[in-house]
Amino acid sequence: MKKWDVIGLRFAFSGLSILLQQRNFRIEVVLAFLAIGLGFYLQINAQAWLWISLAITLVLAGEAINTAFELTLDRVGRDYHPTTKQAKDIAAGAVVICCLHAIVIGFLVFGPRLWALLFA
Repeated sequence: MKKWDVIGLRFAFSGLSILLQQRNFRIEVVLAFLAIGLGFYLQINAQAWLWISLAITLVLAGEAINTAFELTLDRVGRDYHPTTKQAKDIAAGAVVICCLHAIVIGFLVFGPRLWALLFA
């Protein structure tokens, strides 16, 4: 492995460490672990795991991009500006879209199994 590869990994892990300091990211990580635990409990199949892992990845990556975007905008201009607010709101809205998609996937994967478990 080249020296630059190791340095790149160090930067990536530093970024993950910064993300774990963010409240929303930590909440989403906890929810991801709950979804994974529920998947093991309900013994979902490989296709369902693919959908769950995609949903988790989409939400966490969306939150990471949103956080990086917000930190960059905060650095560029510390003064309030309506366009900066709009950009941050749009980025946060993108995370909400990712979360809504994850919820739909969760209902499609877990819903029928939970229904059968609760009302069988």
